[in-house]
Amino acid sequence: MPVSLTSSKLIYDTLKECDIRMLSALPETWLVHLIRLADDDPEVILVRLAKEEEGVGISAGAYFAGVKSAMLMQTDAEPWLSCID
Repeated sequence: MPVSLTSSKLIYDTLKECDIRMLSALPETWLVHLIRLADDDPEVILVRLAKEEEGVGISAGAYFAGVKSAMLMQTDAEPWLSCID
């Protein structure tokens, strides 16, 4: 199944509505459109990661700086596991 630009745009717009201003992500195939949208948006800071655990430190630093952030991660697990906070 190809990655949907429409679905990616819906997710990206929802993140922006939640006032997310920093995104960290690994360069994953399923995240390609989300990463491009963030990279092209001057209102969002995109941090490219080498490992997922780097995103935890980035998000913690953003929190302490008063910036809402989100980590974009691809998963092969059950879909409901991706929704756990």
